[in-house]
Amino acid sequence: MTALQLFFKESHQLSQTDLSFIVNHFETISVDKGTVLIEPGTIVDSVYFIAEGLLHHFNHNQQGEKITLDLHDGPSFCTDIESFSEGKKSEDYCVALTDCTLYVLTKDKYDALINTDVKWSNIAKDIIEKNLIKMLDQVKDMSNKSIEQRYLELLKNKPLIIQNTSVADIASYLGTSRETLHRIRRKNILA
Repeated sequence: MTALQLFFKESHQLSQTDLSFIVNHFETISVDKGTVLIEPGTIVDSVYFIAEGLLHHFNHNQQGEKITLDLHDGPSFCTDIESFSEGKKSEDYCVALTDCTLYVLTKDKYDALINTDVKWSNIAKDIIEKNLIKMLDQVKDMSNKSIEQRYLELLKNKPLIIQNTSVADIASYLGTSRETLHRIRRKNILA
């Protein structure tokens, strides 16, 4: 069973027929580290499901500094939802941090899928809601936990992100400076 089939089977208890139906809407691709999947000025026409690998979703602020929006590992979905759903030009980048195996659902196939049956529309809404809840949880963590607590949780729960992401990008993701993150890392190495 593929990572995509396993995701849908576990999260939505789909039958084998339904699993085959939904998976047939996706295309499997492999991308190399450094591949740009989303870039500013383009309309995003795909949703990516990460089977293996890491994606870096970011943009730049008005001062030109890179701001990490998310560090995605599998199994999870990644896209610029505003651009994908509303046809607006993206302001974001999404770049492969490692070699990745992805399942790609294009906008045309997504629209065909959700218009097939209300069940598929409800599954799509559920996935979007879960991703929004994940984003809200990240915002709550930013306001309720210290940078050190968030770093230690990331280290414990997502070691591949720590191993494959630059200190600057991890610091941006945690909402701190590289210097502060260096102090936290040094403190925890010595502890």
